[in-house]
Amino acid sequence: MKKIILSLVTMFSLVMFTKAQTSGAVVTTSPSSFTAEDVVTITIDVSAVGNLAGRSPLYMWTWNPGNPAPGNGDWTNSNEARRLTNVGPNKWAVTFKPTEFYGKPPSEITKIEFLVKAKDASGDLKTNDIALLVDPLVYTPTVFRTFPKFIGKNEIITAYLDQPISTDLVTTRMNPTTAEISIFNGSTQVGTTKTVNLRNEGNKLWSYTFFPPALFNLSASAIVDRFKIKFKGTILDVNGIPVPAESPLFEKGLDDLK
Repeated sequence: MKKIILSLVTMFSLVMFTKAQTSGAVVTTSPSSFTAEDVVTITIDVSAVGNLAGRSPLYMWTWNPGNPAPGNGDWTNSNEARRLTNVGPNKWAVTFKPTEFYGKPPSEITKIEFLVKAKDASGDLKTNDIALLVDPLVYTPTVFRTFPKFIGKNEIITAYLDQPISTDLVTTRMNPTTAEISIFNGSTQVGTTKTVNLRNEGNKLWSYTFFPPALFNLSASAIVDRFKIKFKGTILDVNGIPVPAESPLFEKGLDDLK
């Protein structure tokens, strides 16, 4: 019995080890959000992917919303057209317009799914599957949004909370008054979280406008790539007494706009 248990533990450990060797890819896009008609650059950092770190060259293998033309090639022999561009140690990139790359109309491109692999991916020389959402061309209001849509750290940004279309009961029912905004470089927070007062735009639409360098006292050389915001206020409890309430945490990427 002990031998059986030991064998099962060993098999489980091997499975988990193999999975760990294909996970850990860090993916960014420029712009941070894009439609099927936008030219987008996808950058994949495989430094933490044990099976790929240090390997060269690497290739894109994609299947959704379809196969690109020319195709992916074979799993053991990737098409050279899918070869990625090396942009730094363990960093690889590809640039394309989704409609042209996949040869499909915008309405059929809502998500891009792919992985990164060695030319011959035998032995799991690949990343885990990666999925990127593609924005619709037709404007669709969302609970949290910004104006303008594509923003950089040196632009004036207006962040909105549109309560009526929220599916979160607390967000819909609360009386918002403030927001907490923090700014990041990757996973590292830059500066301290700021608490700001919201503007009532009417019809339960709330906003706050800010200029990141001024709000966060950023230097000209500061590198930031996203901000996070949480809307806060009060909500009535079962006794009709106001109690603190807050929305989920929303996040928006900042593009390196020239």
